[in-house]
Amino acid sequence: MKSLVFIVLLVLAGIAGYNFINKPTESVETVAVAEDVITPAKNEGPSSTDESNPEETVTPVSDGTNMTTPADMSEQAQHEMYASMMDYNKCMLQDRPEYHQENTRVEDIAGKTLAACESNLDTLKEILESNHVNVDLSEGMVKTVRQRSTRKLMGAVMQSQAASLMSHQAPVATP
Repeated sequence: MKSLVFIVLLVLAGIAGYNFINKPTESVETVAVAEDVITPAKNEGPSSTDESNPEETVTPVSDGTNMTTPADMSEQAQHEMYASMMDYNKCMLQDRPEYHQENTRVEDIAGKTLAACESNLDTLKEILESNHVNVDLSEGMVKTVRQRSTRKLMGAVMQSQAASLMSHQAPVATP
């Protein structure tokens, strides 16, 4: 039994070591241009006018990546963004009659709700795109809003169905 535990631990250590050694690293490549700048020396005599003092400066070069964030948007655009997020959340968490029906699947209800509220999420995408927000950032933001609302929706639907199930199974008290 001890040898089996030892072998399992050895295999796990080998897998962890392999993953540690072979994990991809994210490297950011910085690009800079070095320029020689000649600054004239102070006039201290006839020989100092011919001498120059070269200095090296580094000028960063942009790789063309858009680094605009929602915080960089105008106040009006931010208000529109937050309003569209709130509209999406309200749409997702709106109490619908099908939540309380028997013999309905939670997945079907969630699918219908997601489809009904997708236009609000499209509005959020348009606002971010029209304000030139970084594409990766805006896609991540839309994805996060969708995931959070979906989790809340699933919880609300499950609670609603559990409550209706409990109300149907509750014994009726007779006076």
